[in-house]
Amino acid sequence: MKKEEIKQKIYDLYDECLDNLGQFHRKLEFFIIPAELVQIKIITDLDVSDRWVYIDNYGILHILKQHGNPISEAKRGQVAIEKEDFFKMLEVFLYSEEIVLIGKASHTQKPILQFVRQIEDKIYVLKEIRTITSKKKNKLSCLVLHTMYKIKASNRTAEVVD
Repeated sequence: MKKEEIKQKIYDLYDECLDNLGQFHRKLEFFIIPAELVQIKIITDLDVSDRWVYIDNYGILHILKQHGNPISEAKRGQVAIEKEDFFKMLEVFLYSEEIVLIGKASHTQKPILQFVRQIEDKIYVLKEIRTITSKKKNKLSCLVLHTMYKIKASNRTAEVVD
């Protein structure tokens, strides 16, 4: 898939999240984690080979609810997430300057990986939850975007509330 096609699919899902008030689940699978990201295993001791990277409407809605309000984000020393940032998440993931295993999700106890990258004057932070293959539920092993926030590079030490 070409870059512009991927961007349009992300934007379409974003728009659907804003327009659709009913329950639905839609995901965009991007690619299997490239071999270049073997550093994840070295850094975190998590084997993520053969896992798909994807985003779904739950992640988008969570991010917009938690990090999409300019007023509340400013109080945290952060900058509100915008539509364009959901496309930038792929760059943050593929070209991270920092990858850290930050613990486990409280509700699932699955490991959470954090990816950090500065793009222009903003620092983007992604948190992804690693899922396990379930043949019964026909689920692929994947890293799914859980949350994302951004801060001004000059505020890098700002504490984040999720």
